[in-house]
Amino acid sequence: MKLLRELLFEARWRIALAVISSALSAVAGVGLVGYINHSLAQGITQMGEAIAVFAGLLVLLFVSGIVSQRLLVQIGHRLVYQLRMRLVGRLLGTSLERVEQLGSPRLYNVLTKDIATVATAFKQLPISLYNGLLLLTGLGYMAWLSLPFFGLTLLVMAFGVALDVTLGKRIKLLMRAVRQQDDQLAEQFDAAIQGRAELGLSRARRGVLYHLRLEPVARASRDASVKADTLWAVNLNWTTLLVFLLIGTLFFLGQGLGLLSQPVVVGYVLAIMFLRTPIAIILDAIPAVIRGHVALQAIDELALGEMAELKGSGQAVQPFSELRLDNVSYRYGGQGEEGGFTLGPVNLTIRRGELVFLVGGNGSGKSTLAKLLTGLYAPSAGSLWLNGKVISGDADAAWHREHFAAIFADFHLFSDVLGEGGSLEGLDGRVQHYLQRLALDHKVRFENGRLSTTRLSQGQRKRLALLLMMMEGREVLLLDEWAADQDPVFRHVFYSELLAELKAAGKTVIAISHDDRYFDVADRVYRLDYGQLVDYDRERETPFRQVQ
Repeated sequence: MKLLRELLFEARWRIALAVISSALSAVAGVGLVGYINHSLAQGITQMGEAIAVFAGLLVLLFVSGIVSQRLLVQIGHRLVYQLRMRLVGRLLGTSLERVEQLGSPRLYNVLTKDIATVATAFKQLPISLYNGLLLLTGLGYMAWLSLPFFGLTLLVMAFGVALDVTLGKRIKLLMRAVRQQDDQLAEQFDAAIQGRAELGLSRARRGVLYHLRLEPVARASRDASVKADTLWAVNLNWTTLLVFLLIGTLFFLGQGLGLLSQPVVVGYVLAIMFLRTPIAIILDAIPAVIRGHVALQAIDELALGEMAELKGSGQAVQPFSELRLDNVSYRYGGQGEEGGFTLGPVNLTIRRGELVFLVGGNGSGKSTLAKLLTGLYAPSAGSLWLNGKVISGDADAAWHREHFAAIFADFHLFSDVLGEGGSLEGLDGRVQHYLQRLALDHKVRFENGRLSTTRLSQGQRKRLALLLMMMEGREVLLLDEWAADQDPVFRHVFYSELLAELKAAGKTVIAISHDDRYFDVADRVYRLDYGQLVDYDRERETPFRQVQ
């Protein structure tokens, strides 16, 4: 909600102008009702004057209505646009640890369904504001007609509002349940798409996903939605009943008991019938507004970081000289009876131009160490030094990350090719050279700053990722099992030629690898075992080359 308040504050002058225009339109509408009632009671003496007044009120109603609706619509769409952009900006500024905790299904749900729900709510707000002002103006006219009967009207309205609030709380709880079930549905949808190979091979697993995971959540979501919509239908029809009860009371008091004069009865009936439409529109908008409120709460609960820096770093990137980990540890919390996992303490120094290999079994902590080295994870304990400067705080961490490029095991391949510092100039020749060097020129073209396709085999996708990495010109490169998906010929090219070229160009390369036949090309080799880093050369007592 804090983000929404900020956006509303920025649009405060537009909102004020829209409210003034809406108020003018409401006054014009109620003025027409009052003028018609007055003419019925007093008759028309000057036809020209009557037509002029009536036409003037119509023009004011039309023009102010158009202006107010345009302003309110602009405000609504502008708020949705700003909310969407700021949400993505904050997501880009959120730490990888937090993003991994939230999970892709929940984030996708927020960025797609929740934003759409908020957009729908904002589309209703301009209409509700206009009709709310129309309702208030109409009530003022009714108070002017008869204060005693206006008091009775307020009592009926208070009764209706009390029921509306009571049902609204229950509806909001049901909608929150539906929203939580949407996250669970998104998780199962993700499993159905990402696990398509495993599901294709197992009828039993398909049945479990469909009948035991997806169907119960979908049914619960359906039932909660039906209950919420049914309660709102009860509320809507009850409001309609109260409106006609008020008209009936007015009729019997005026015509049956003679307590109200004919002009007051006619004026009240006209006003009530005129206001019935604004009341219905406001009531129709409330469920969408409640859903929007629930969606905004879901967005707030993400606890995302601040807006990402998108136009350059706060600190100038320096030539890389040394990265040092001093008693660095990182701990994953355990769940239930699991004790969690701790990497470290790790003491490691990597210098400019070195080629360092990391090896270790599954779950040994290789990927965690890779993310610590690149600054994507913050150490739980110990200190990390880059170029003799200790990394402390978000600004230092962002500066640290700007020195690195990485291809992780779960990498995403972008189509856009960026040069050093994000520049797009002078890339054509270099990109074409590396497409040929990586044996991809017969499959991929470079056009208008983008790769023509990324739909290739995993090994070829990794080659394209390496191309993107080399174009950016970062000085420290981390490759997580890059050669694992390459054929034997290109694997040999990678270890014997490409790594040598990178090293000759002054690049520092950290490679996670299991290809022990190529360990001799590395300056140093380390093994991770249950979170502990050991010198692989000393462990084997067959050092390849010692780098001081």
